[in-house]
This record gives sequence, structure tokens and C-alpha cells, in this order.
Amino acid sequence: MSWRDAVQPALRLLLQPGAGLDPQLEVLRLGAEHEDIDARDVVVTLTLGGAMVTGRLTSTATWERLHLRQLGDHDSDLHRVVRQAVGHLNSAAEEGRRRQVDRYYLHLRDVTYRDGRSTYTLETWRGAVTAVTGWTLGTPQNGRAQ
Repeated sequence: MSWRDAVQPALRLLLQPGAGLDPQLEVLRLGAEHEDIDARDVVVTLTLGGAMVTGRLTSTATWERLHLRQLGDHDSDLHRVVRQAVGHLNSAAEEGRRRQVDRYYLHLRDVTYRDGRSTYTLETWRGAVTAVTGWTLGTPQNGRAQ
């Protein structure tokens, strides 16, 4: 699906009463899913649940690939089971049953997670769009309290 094909469904989703989605963030999320838009690798900083998450927007497909690789690093049996399940979803998509991009989640890579005084780095991150309470483009700079 091209970006142009995604615009109308996205507008319908955003205009639903009670959708509760930030249209600007939703456009970035959709842009990361479509290869004809250069929104992948856009760095965002999100706030949610008292934490700050910074990372590069990535597509669901890229996140799934990285996630499977991480699973393989930890547990080869679990990796095999998850890979088979994803393979069945992809096969169904190839047979004409289009696999929908998961619009409920944001996917990031090269992530820094800050919670209070603790900072963690993660290869990937997946979070619910509805959990985001604020966001900005870019990476926060170290500052000093005035």
C-alpha cells in the first residue's frame, strides 16, 4: 500500500469521534509504515507514564524482524514458534487476505528509555499510541536546572 492509498483511511480514523489520537503523531507513524515516504529514522521523544522514550521511528515489519532476531539470541525454541506464527500471517497476506499494519502501536529502534534518574538503552521498543501523553521531534539535550 502506498502512502497515497493510506491517506483516506487515516483521515477516517482520525476523524472518528473519540478517536483520541494526535493527528500529527499518527501521520508520522503512518509515514514510517510506507516506503514511499521518508519518515523512517525520524527521531522522536515520547512521554508516557512518567517516562521519556527516545528513538527512531520504524515500520512494523522492521520492528518484527529485529524482534525475531532478539528472540533468537535468547531462546531458539521461542524464536522458532514466533517466526512460524508470523510466517502464517505473511502467507495469509500473500493469499489475498491483506495483513493490516498494527495502528495501535508505535515502533522505535535505537531507543533510550529514561525513568527518573535511570537511563536504559534498548534495541527496539513497541508502545501503545494511546499511552503517549506528549511528544516532540528529536533527542533531548542535557540541561541544568535554573
